[in-house]
Amino acid sequence: MHGLEKEYSDRITFIRVNIHKPENQPLLDQFGFTTTPELYLVNNQGKIIGAWSDGVTREELAAAFERALNGD
Repeated sequence: MHGLEKEYSDRITFIRVNIHKPENQPLLDQFGFTTTPELYLVNNQGKIIGAWSDGVTREELAAAFERALNGD
């Protein structure tokens, strides 16, 4: 996560999902995982507010995190 996990861990919960574990299938279905790695930014209401399936820069992620934290 480009070092952002440490920077934002007090304000954002980071969860990693192993797509190869059968117990994670409900999450795979809910969010529609199709490739790995995939990143989803989900708000407190469970709505996806950002998604990346290709490379993403540190700056792009940080900007998305800030928008989410500011309610934009």
